[in-house]
Formats: sequence, structure tokens, C-alpha cells
Amino acid sequence: MFKRTSRIERLSRKEETKVVKRIVYLSIFSIILAVFLITLGIPILGKFADFLNLVFRKNEISQVDTKSTPRVPILDILPQATNSASLAISGFSQDETKVVIYNDLQNVGEAEVESGKFQFENLKLKDGQNEISAKAISKSGKESDFSGSVKIILDKEPPKLEVDTPSEGQSFSQDNRIKVSGKTDKDAQVYANGFLASVTAEGNFEVLVPVLEGETTIEIKATDDAGNTKVESRKVNFKK
Repeated sequence: MFKRTSRIERLSRKEETKVVKRIVYLSIFSIILAVFLITLGIPILGKFADFLNLVFRKNEISQVDTKSTPRVPILDILPQATNSASLAISGFSQDETKVVIYNDLQNVGEAEVESGKFQFENLKLKDGQNEISAKAISKSGKESDFSGSVKIILDKEPPKLEVDTPSEGQSFSQDNRIKVSGKTDKDAQVYANGFLASVTAEGNFEVLVPVLEGETTIEIKATDDAGNTKVESRKVNFKK
């Protein structure tokens, strides 16, 4: 009877030892797993979640881009007037679009957009006023509103230039500053031997030009906003 009891006690202690070992091993494993999750697992899960978010977000952006209306293109600065019948148009627009150029709301051509920039060469202008605008069109056919319009005047006519003084061959003495005066277009600029004349709202101009003793040729040049020029000259004589 005593031996049987001792045997049962030994078996019971062995089972307790096994249970304790299991608890210890399980605790160690739990600690290792917790450390792994804190140091590596959670950041990895976070990165995986970010990756999934990026993928879905790209798909959403792609769908929006293909369905949304493109932004209005922006034209680079253009001259108010020109004497050239051909003009280059450039500006900025949204990628994945093409830009259609209009003159007086008439389609005159289109340009592809590369890295946000577009350029259209050889826009043909008509005499007088031209009103330039543009719109962007996406690959799905969506059109933007028109850009702000720019008015350009094609002017090939030289400005008026009438020289009142000095007269051809006129002689001067004492003061070597010769007054050059006359009439031109009100928006023109006038130079006499490189000296800028003052021009009134009525187009009257005047400037003093210094000369050397003897015969001097004074060149008078008028230039308008379109770049057209007209030149007159007068020979004068100065004696001290």
C-alpha cells in the first residue's frame, strides 16, 4: 500500500514538472513573439498597409484623371502688335492632354504637351486684330474652358514721320544743339542720332541733338509698337 502511494506521488510530481516546463516554454515563446511584433512585425504590417493604400490610391487617381475635366491652359506673354504674319505660341498645360489653338474662336491647330509645356509654331495672323485663345483636351475627350484671350494686331505699315526742323542744308551758329521736331503717330518712338525725342498725345515730337562743327547728317527714325520703322535724314552745317 505504501509503495503504491509513493509511485502515485512520483507520477504526480512528474506531471507537475511537465506542466511547469510547458508554462515556462510558453511564456518564453510569448515574450519572443511580443518582442518580434514590437520590433519588426508592426512596422512590416504598417508598410504593407501603406503599400495597399498606395496601390488603391493610384487607381483612384488614375480613374479621376481620366474622367475629370483638364485644367485651363496658360499662354505665355504675347506681343500686343507685330509686323510678322507668323507667330509662335507657347505656354503651360496639364500632362496627358493636347492644346488646341484658336484665332477669333476658329481652330487653327494643336500642340502636344510635354512635361507641362506646349509650343505651336507658325500661327498665321491676319491683317488687323487677332484674338488668340486655347483649350486643353484630355485623352478621354474632356475639354477645358477657353484660356484668357490675347489680342494681337498685325501691322505692316510704317509709322508716319514728318520732319519740320531742321530743313535740308540749314546752317547754324553759336549753339551746337540743333532742335529736331516734327510729327509722327501718337504711339511711336522717335530717335534723332540716337537721342530719344518726347512725343505728345497728338504725335508731335521734339529733341535737341548736339553736332560738331562742319557738316553733319542727322538721322531721324520713328518706330511703332509692331516694330515697323521709317527713317528720314537732314544735313546741317554748324559754325562756331
